[in-house]
Amino acid sequence: MSEILLIVVVLSFSFWVKAVAGFGGPLVAIPLLAPFIGVEQAVVVLALPNTVANLILLWTNRHAAKSNRKLLTRLLLAGAVGTIGGTVLLTRLDDAVLAVVLAASVFGYIAMTVLRPEFVLSEERGLALSIPVGAGGGLMHGALGASGTVFGSFYHSLRLPRDEFVFALTITFLWFGTLQIGTLAQLGSFGRERVIQSLIAVIPVFVVTPLGERLSRSLNADVFGRIVLALLA
Repeated sequence: MSEILLIVVVLSFSFWVKAVAGFGGPLVAIPLLAPFIGVEQAVVVLALPNTVANLILLWTNRHAAKSNRKLLTRLLLAGAVGTIGGTVLLTRLDDAVLAVVLAASVFGYIAMTVLRPEFVLSEERGLALSIPVGAGGGLMHGALGASGTVFGSFYHSLRLPRDEFVFALTITFLWFGTLQIGTLAQLGSFGRERVIQSLIAVIPVFVVTPLGERLSRSLNADVFGRIVLALLA
């Protein structure tokens, strides 16, 4: 019961953040949950509620679906390979190793964001980088369940408008998350207890996602940009 309560509380906060900024659910939740339930279990339990949150956000931002199609197609195809490979690593590596990699990825990105907070990519440069970014981010998503630092910074550096930014992130996370769930199921990672925890974790996502989305739409572009930068840092 204490584990379920912890999961519900952490996900209520982290997925509210995701709804406001477009990302940050697993990025916030997994480091908070991992010391108590382990990295692998945290990733597995979050897989379903994260997919539900992405479906909600994708639907509310569907009007931006026609933007950035070439870039997204290349990134998503490259990331599919990385996601499957990373998910296999998640089930094979020791939890202590995963915890170290998770911590290194978070602190490494904080350092990079502080050093270059206003890094900007042109549309042409972004298209050229879409394949390596997709592959690397997919690997991180599969192994750690949290790739928001990679894709959040990449899409932000392209200076996409708010709705295009949220749609690009959401379709990316939904695609990689679906691949991750399928791979985890094939590897037998969904035990009965984890399935129950994951299903219960969907409940706060249904509650907080519309609230965060409503707040996000009330923010002007400058405030929204500052929230994204603060979350990346």
